[in-house]
Amino acid sequence: MEQFAHLRLVTKKTGLAALTGGGADAEETKANKADRKGHSGKLQRWLTDIKTDWEGEFAEREQNQLAPLDQDVVTVFFQINPDLLLPTFDLEAFGIEIISEEEDGFIIGASTDNFRSLEAKITGFVTEEYGSAKVGDLWKIIDGDRGSWRAEHILSETLFARWKDIRDDDLLKLDVSIAFAKPLGARPDPDKRGGPKRLEEYQRLFIERDDALIERQTHFENFVKFYKGKIPSGLIDFDDSFSAKVEISGLGFKDLVRNYPFVFEVVETEEAGIGDTDSQEMVLDGIEILPPPEGAPIVGVIDSGIMEGHKYLAPAIDVGRSSSYLKGDGSTADYVPSGGHGTKVAGAVLFPKGISSLTSPFSPPCFIRNLRVLDKDKHLLEVYPAQLMQQIVADNDDCKLYNLSVTASAPFRIKHMSSWAAMIDKLIHTNDVLFVLSVGNITFGTVSSYLRSGVTYPAYLEQSYCRIANPAQSSFGISVGSIDHIDFHDASWRSVGGNGLVSGYSRIGRGMWGQIKPDLVEYGGGIVASQNGLSQIATNSNTATELVLSTLHGGPAIGTDVGTSYSAPKVTHIAAVLKSLYPDEGVNLIRALLVQGARLPGDLFYTPTDLGMRQLGYGLPSIERVTSNTDYRATFYSTGLIAANEGHIYSLRIPESLRNPGNEYDVLVEVTLAYTAKVRRTRQRLKSYLATWLDWTSSRFEEKFDGFSERALKPEDGSKRAKKKNENGKTIQWKIRERSDLGDVTEMNRNQGSLQKDWVILKSHQMPEELSFAVRGHKGWDKDFEQIPYAFTVSIEVLGAEIPIYEEIRIENEVEIEIKV
Repeated sequence: MEQFAHLRLVTKKTGLAALTGGGADAEETKANKADRKGHSGKLQRWLTDIKTDWEGEFAEREQNQLAPLDQDVVTVFFQINPDLLLPTFDLEAFGIEIISEEEDGFIIGASTDNFRSLEAKITGFVTEEYGSAKVGDLWKIIDGDRGSWRAEHILSETLFARWKDIRDDDLLKLDVSIAFAKPLGARPDPDKRGGPKRLEEYQRLFIERDDALIERQTHFENFVKFYKGKIPSGLIDFDDSFSAKVEISGLGFKDLVRNYPFVFEVVETEEAGIGDTDSQEMVLDGIEILPPPEGAPIVGVIDSGIMEGHKYLAPAIDVGRSSSYLKGDGSTADYVPSGGHGTKVAGAVLFPKGISSLTSPFSPPCFIRNLRVLDKDKHLLEVYPAQLMQQIVADNDDCKLYNLSVTASAPFRIKHMSSWAAMIDKLIHTNDVLFVLSVGNITFGTVSSYLRSGVTYPAYLEQSYCRIANPAQSSFGISVGSIDHIDFHDASWRSVGGNGLVSGYSRIGRGMWGQIKPDLVEYGGGIVASQNGLSQIATNSNTATELVLSTLHGGPAIGTDVGTSYSAPKVTHIAAVLKSLYPDEGVNLIRALLVQGARLPGDLFYTPTDLGMRQLGYGLPSIERVTSNTDYRATFYSTGLIAANEGHIYSLRIPESLRNPGNEYDVLVEVTLAYTAKVRRTRQRLKSYLATWLDWTSSRFEEKFDGFSERALKPEDGSKRAKKKNENGKTIQWKIRERSDLGDVTEMNRNQGSLQKDWVILKSHQMPEELSFAVRGHKGWDKDFEQIPYAFTVSIEVLGAEIPIYEEIRIENEVEIEIKV
């Protein structure tokens, strides 16, 4: 065994998780049930108004030269009891397909039978007919101008601001998303009892669903064609929707937004590429680069191409497998001026600390596959990013790691997960690949404008424009920001940032629905501002990070530059080292260990803050902590599959020597859970986005394993366990906690994401005899309890004292036997 290798953590007990939930009716629902006749009459009046308006407009569609639609399919906007919005919630019994979940219980829906089913339920609610009770939770139906409410909720802010000014003959390039929420669930196992019959029914439903999907896609394509539009990207499928890049006239655009019943998002096509670069030159000779070891992992660099013959890169290039995804340009060279871009990124993957720090000869840990998507101006042209990601992964099935230092030029939109980010999530889960993503750069000009207007660093980073850029909000990707490695100032220039602080150009979080983003930071180089009152922004060789440069346009082979484009590949380097250590493990172990070995700088480690974590995520990863241990640190890990309502319990025994009452040193305990699941785009909360979601909980001080397992798992018969007296022991005060009102970091909780880390620092004499943890599965929108993959890691480390613990902890936890209940 490798010295100080990570240790296996064995599941000690499994069973049904003891989860909480449920509650009484909301007050408005109670009032509606108390006045059934009045509530039903109010709903019916709203429906009558909507139907009358729709019938009048529908009769004039042909005369107004509008595309054919089905008169029985009517768009509707209503509010339901928000407590009902569980991920599995639907309104099929009302004849309504949920198109989009909005805030505060508001729903955009489509009645598929001209409200006949809903009207029957409303009538039955008066007489308390079976199956009509949910009408009491239908609080309000909006009967105002359809064009106004649909435009406000479906369009991006930019398009909504232009909504009234768009002319019929305008040509718009859009990213359009269409709902199709008809999940099938897992394919039945034909070898189980009753399996062949269930499989036959599943196959019948599969064909029906496929036919319905084709019908909806064809209908949408015909709608676009009616307005002489086109869909240059093709249609990209998700579990509950499909999306496409669309070019359409202003008339078609307005009809799409106002009347097309299944559309839930229309946004302008984003400009994607790379922000500012400002290369500085260096001169260095005499370093010999060897090829990576045989069987080393492959990293796909999705960028502007690479100078493959570069003397420092050539030994690691995956020769013969390079690809260009630029239309009409098959070259994979890096034509970006000032040293290239993909070339610099590839160099940062191979040499994260630069060339000058290497001991010659040096063998990188991975091969590089050159996947060119950007032109010489660093732009992603005429491409639908979601489709591009799908194509790249399909073309490179032997590549499990991808570096994407390409983002949109603007912050991500906070309503629905974008098609680009959702596709990355889908590929990570389905194909077991990892995307490492840069969070994007704020341009030098924008930073200068903030400073000149009196908005100082780091306050300007809290502006909404400085939010992380699409697709860095991806739930499963590793999003990486930048921190500075040095303080700099002279008579003319001063750092915008400083050593260990977020770089002045690095976009910050949070992510979608309160997720912790960025996940990590690395040294991407720092910028400086002039002290002449003009606040000009620049870099210099002191503040920038060392990189390999393309010599296609002349110049040296190495130099410096700044950007999150170069912090991300430094994390990719660590991921590649992990993949070589654990070639047969899935992507979640890599995700978990990357975060497990990260640490916030300075005081933030001891007292994390909301702003600090929005800027730095979980901090800077140490390749030593990520990949190995020391005498003073021991890391355990486990990987597995878990379904909703299941619980897996782990336990670590703490050696008596570590718990000696006479000792007073600090002990750090770190825990990370990483998981992936199927996703859907039409909902607006993480737990509705995911098919299944997980969390973890820990034992309390002085709580024995048996007591914790009784509290964490249901009895064998699945019943609820009666709470015992005096079982509320002292809770371990983790830094972030499972609720935003409990931990040190206000407005943030660890459960709001698929990568959940927490840590606590205890005095050695406070350590319990045994630390136990439960990983718990919760029901998302998947109704079939399909298992999802996860990884769970626990580290114990002595801080500030040379007290050997690794070997003692390893021996104490060598043999465990799993118990199933």
